[in-house]
Amino acid sequence: MAKNDLILIDGIIDDRVANKLPSEKRDEAFEYFCFEQLLKEYDLSSEEIQHGAIDGRQDGGIDGFYIIINGHLLQDVEAFVWPKTNSELRVVLITCKHHDSFKQATLDSLIATITELLDFSVDDNALTGAYSSALLQMRNNLKYAYRKLSPRLLKSYVQIYYASRGDISDMGEEVVARGNQVETIAANHFSSAISKFAFIGATQLVELHRKVQNYTLELPFVEAFGRGERYVVLARLSDYYKFISNEGSLRRYLFDSNVRDFMGLNRVNEDIKATLSNQTSTDFWLLNNGVTILATSAAIIGDSIQANDIQIVNGLQTSESIYRHFSELNTEPQDERCVLVKVIVTKEDAVRDAIIRATNNQTDVELASLHATDKIQRDIEDVMCRHGLFYERRKKHYSNLGHPPSELVSPLYAAAGYVALVLKVPHAATNLRSKFMRSTASYDAVFNSKSSLEVWPKIVHILKKVDEYLITRPQIDFTEKFLKNWRYIIALIIVAKHSGRFDFNEKELLSFDTSIITKELVDEIWAELNVERLSTKPKRVWTSFQNVKAACVSIASKYNIKNAETLDRPKFSTTYVKAGIPVEITEEFILNVKESLPEQPWKPGVHRTVIEKLSCSSQAYTAAVNRLVEDGYFLRQANGILYDLEGNIVAFDADRVDPKTMELRAETR
Repeated sequence: MAKNDLILIDGIIDDRVANKLPSEKRDEAFEYFCFEQLLKEYDLSSEEIQHGAIDGRQDGGIDGFYIIINGHLLQDVEAFVWPKTNSELRVVLITCKHHDSFKQATLDSLIATITELLDFSVDDNALTGAYSSALLQMRNNLKYAYRKLSPRLLKSYVQIYYASRGDISDMGEEVVARGNQVETIAANHFSSAISKFAFIGATQLVELHRKVQNYTLELPFVEAFGRGERYVVLARLSDYYKFISNEGSLRRYLFDSNVRDFMGLNRVNEDIKATLSNQTSTDFWLLNNGVTILATSAAIIGDSIQANDIQIVNGLQTSESIYRHFSELNTEPQDERCVLVKVIVTKEDAVRDAIIRATNNQTDVELASLHATDKIQRDIEDVMCRHGLFYERRKKHYSNLGHPPSELVSPLYAAAGYVALVLKVPHAATNLRSKFMRSTASYDAVFNSKSSLEVWPKIVHILKKVDEYLITRPQIDFTEKFLKNWRYIIALIIVAKHSGRFDFNEKELLSFDTSIITKELVDEIWAELNVERLSTKPKRVWTSFQNVKAACVSIASKYNIKNAETLDRPKFSTTYVKAGIPVEITEEFILNVKESLPEQPWKPGVHRTVIEKLSCSSQAYTAAVNRLVEDGYFLRQANGILYDLEGNIVAFDADRVDPKTMELRAETR
């Protein structure tokens, strides 16, 4: 290792600590930096990186746990769009230590963990090690994914990294031997997978850091037609493959504006694959709609077109099919057949968004996928910019431009703040997931055009101030999950305390002075929320309505804050709507359903028993159960498996579900 590489890494971490990426703690900043670099090819957002960060007590020596399917991070096993065929599974485990060397003890801990954790024949309750719930949830998600994909699994990889500030050329023999042992253990558990273990030191981290995303690329063509700054070209398939890939990896960042993920081999993609495989077929471009590229400038130079600030906004299915076809070949890509590529030059966001929406409305696309181009989303982006905030309605757009994390705002972060401070349901904000946008009613309730646009930067400034002081709390393992559990209820109480009532209106929220939020005030509210009388189930986690209501009523009494009793359940829900028609249910009916249900996991037919007992419709029963799940009384259940609100598997019916496969036993189907 060059001696200066350690100095370079420390300088990078200094800068990240100053920018609180993700906090002021050096070990956390180093850990996040390692995750970011080692996962760079997948172009994950900050929230996605944080999702896999499981560092803390009883983490088994694993700091990062990522399950990647067809290039996309698995977060919620229920909401994930599972590929139908031709699946690729990657498991990435990362151990990070802010040491200037590689230590055998770290590898000893990792070996003990993966030896039993990757053995899916061992139930969670039979594991000898003490593991955190976050790690066990990741294990169960992997077990579920591995089983679900097995009939269609084309390739699988297990990648394990040990990252430190050390020098990989200066490691003892025992450390190297332990590293080889880790790789062997992984290979023994996944015999059909390609298993790899690697030491990542200061030099390797510097090299990864220097690999920047290139948005200025050149595409050779066979034929071209241009009018003004609009071009249509025919490019060889092999040249297009090289255009969208780098060192064998797909340049996923080029597809940030695309509204669809790769759907796996559906009927259309099966046809594309068959055409690509048949070298004697009709020229590819005659059978395919082609690709649309947006750029801020472009020019034809000889037999190539060079474009800047490239975004491929239509043709992801075609592009990924081409990438997969050539990446599976063992020879240099050579194919004279062509793909049609449109290059459109524009710097106007409204025009770009219109093109994205138009080109992606030609096939069946979820409405939620198109919301990034909505007028209100552009308006929120504009008003945020005026307040020094950068709204990432297009994933990683501003982070790629170099804006620090303290200035970045994701749509989900802002939406959850609106739910907490405008709709005043902080437990729903804690539970909010991006899939709430699938319901038009839910989306419109949050991104409400009747609200003042100025409320959005105000909400974000309040949340960021609360976050700033929460992460300084001693003896707390800071994670995004920790902040989600606490920021919304604390922010609501602070604003209510200042205004003197919980039913403060939007005008009062707009006039709130964020300088009022101090470390002392956050600590004071924290202490009130942690008193013993409020530590009801689930203990000190504000994800259920009854806990939030009880806490706010208690605090209202102490500080003489009015109208805590007006706090209500969400004014919206994706679970109350069936076929676009809201299902009306009363509080009394919900209570009757609750009292009629046994402990989970429920056996088959329980719903019929309750429906018959209460003489209600299946729609009303389902709506009531969904409300009870939202309020924290029950867990979501499907096919004998229980899921938490993040979609992680937390338990299952041992009588119906095979613990080795996480599938229903044949005799119970």
